[in-house]
Amino acid sequence: MNRPAQKFNRVPRRRRYLIHLCCTHDEGSRACRYVARIQLWTSRSSVHTKTHERVFTDEYDLIETINPLLSQGSDVRNVISHIENPDGFLYLLYLTSEEASCLGWRE
Repeated sequence: MNRPAQKFNRVPRRRRYLIHLCCTHDEGSRACRYVARIQLWTSRSSVHTKTHERVFTDEYDLIETINPLLSQGSDVRNVISHIENPDGFLYLLYLTSEEASCLGWRE
């Protein structure tokens, strides 16, 4: 007698993304606009991957979006000063497609 096929719990597939958080300044007011640039992570730098971006409405929007994606105990507020520097700040995160779309990723 054959055993019934087991149903596997479908865990959402996670992929590795490189997230570049930076600040662009408005030329007139010099106000900071927070931007997330997201791309699939590749081990070879010679491979060109597409990049998408999301502009946040303000610092609070940035915090509300990024913090749930970080590991427990991490807080994007701890790196705001790095984000506002010319080089910005990089995160390498494992995200579901839904989480990545919150940062502007489109398949």
